[in-house]
Amino acid sequence: MIRVFDRFTTAVLNLVDPYTSDGKPPAPRVWPYLRANLRPLRTVLLLSLMFTVLTASIEVWLISYAGRLIDMLADTPPQEIWNAHGIGLVGAALVLLLLRPATQCARHALNDIGVQCNIANLYRWRAHGHMAQQSVGWFQEDLAGRTSTRLVDVGNYVSNVIFNVLNAVAFGFVYMIGIVTLMAGIDLRLALPLIIWLALYIGLMALIVPRMVRAQEAFQNAKSGLIGSVVDSFSNFDTLKLFARREVIASDHKVALENTRQSLFRARRIGVAMRTIIVTLEGAIMVGFIGYGIWLWSTGVATIGLVSSAIALTLRITTMADWILEAVWLIFLNVGSMREALKTISQPIVIPSKPDASTLTVTGGEIAITGLSHRYGPGYGGLNGVTLTIQSGEKVGIVGRSGAGKSTLVNLILRFFEAEGGTITIDGQDIRDVDQDELRAAIGMVSQQASLLNRSVRHNIGLGREGVTQDQIEDAARAAHAHAFIVDLRDKQGRRGYDAHVGERGVKLSGGQRQRIALARVILKDAPILILDEATSALDSEVEAEIQGSLQEVMRNKTVIAIAHRLSTIAQMDRIFVLDNGQIVEEGEHSSLLAQNGLYAAFWSRQSGGFLGTEAEPAH
Repeated sequence: MIRVFDRFTTAVLNLVDPYTSDGKPPAPRVWPYLRANLRPLRTVLLLSLMFTVLTASIEVWLISYAGRLIDMLADTPPQEIWNAHGIGLVGAALVLLLLRPATQCARHALNDIGVQCNIANLYRWRAHGHMAQQSVGWFQEDLAGRTSTRLVDVGNYVSNVIFNVLNAVAFGFVYMIGIVTLMAGIDLRLALPLIIWLALYIGLMALIVPRMVRAQEAFQNAKSGLIGSVVDSFSNFDTLKLFARREVIASDHKVALENTRQSLFRARRIGVAMRTIIVTLEGAIMVGFIGYGIWLWSTGVATIGLVSSAIALTLRITTMADWILEAVWLIFLNVGSMREALKTISQPIVIPSKPDASTLTVTGGEIAITGLSHRYGPGYGGLNGVTLTIQSGEKVGIVGRSGAGKSTLVNLILRFFEAEGGTITIDGQDIRDVDQDELRAAIGMVSQQASLLNRSVRHNIGLGREGVTQDQIEDAARAAHAHAFIVDLRDKQGRRGYDAHVGERGVKLSGGQRQRIALARVILKDAPILILDEATSALDSEVEAEIQGSLQEVMRNKTVIAIAHRLSTIAQMDRIFVLDNGQIVEEGEHSSLLAQNGLYAAFWSRQSGGFLGTEAEPAH
């Protein structure tokens, strides 16, 4: 029996494949968004509705049968009961013992397993597929915690809406329609109070629900802001500890909490009012329905069994009304939350890929930049008409003050942002015409802020590389002078060496250790184009000297762009470009730039310990 049950529930789970995608962007409004993604669920939803109708019909039949049973017992002598009604009694027993449990099992399995175990992941999968196409710049426009929460929660919101529609609203309304039909079939006058009550019930929900949705949307917006604020604070807790007193931190958090509290209060106040009115309506239907039934019985129109059924049905209706109200309340709470989440999820792709995007073919790695312009805002940073060509296999350095446009140039080559003007080609192929994944697969990069995932060292080094072996990972780590400290790592769960997890953004490692793991990752990738954005900035001079030899080997036969404030690290480059105010103001080898006695020479002369006398350029 257990094995049969396991097979049955597994089959129900597999009625839906939640990892399909239609490739369409999410609709910005709730109901179109829900409908657009229901196709993979059509089988399980249809079966659920069928069993909902069947189970609700059985429940209505049971109450009507109970009324008939009372009349049967009242009208039939005890010694004749089995002869006269034995088959019917056995049939009712079989319905209770077999049919009712089987249909309820099927209904709950379809709703709880077929729908709830799949629908959240289906919507998350599709939302993630859309959001993963967004540019790096898009993700920088909002708090990561809020964006992540909206992605995960939207699946819960959809699941709650669909589940409550199937489990409560559909069942409840089928049940109520069955009762109205049953009563009207006996005497239309019995159905009249219920019809009036249903009209008032539906009218009340139509009046209050829109207000409920707006209030919940406001609450969810406040809640998302709270989550984003907490994540932002905890991610930068060292900075807060250094610059803000505990009372100030608590005060800021209290403001966000109180905003959430007041938003929730406005939403819940509507709910209290609605529930109070519904309870009043329930009292009216109980008095009207039962009193009317007693009056019909007193005039000889209705039997005692019918009156008993009416009483049972009335009590059941009021219970059902509470259940439906709670379900409708939850549905529209989630609808309000979805409206807020869709503001993020449904945003159009900032840098869409062309449908006919071609594969990037790198034959030598020549990068040609013509008239490249980009600004992050009025008069803020960026580039202004930059033109340069980096030959295949050439190693160039980029220097300049903070805000000169160095990081902007790198971001545009990687197409993290869309250039406002000009073109970038790689081996004659415009990067706007090639597949973005292909573009980035051809470029290896180590940045000043070496970002690591909160996963194992092995995963971080082999990130995105399928079929990579442990030997290959260790060889890359040795080349980056990281193997020696990796084998000594141990995390709180007792994982060691390459299995140890590094913490969020690699926080459990020192800056130099993170940088060396990032270098190992690029070494393993072995892309034909290499970008080093302050790649050795977190390393001390001794370790940097050790790694320079490895870097020289990594750079062999590659096109290299190196950004550095430590000018000694780029002095041996084939050419050096000096950026200032978004334009190239000097170009040449190290010695020729010194001979020009211009900006580069001024930077060189002001170096102390090999560093440029300016702050590192902030990432945009």
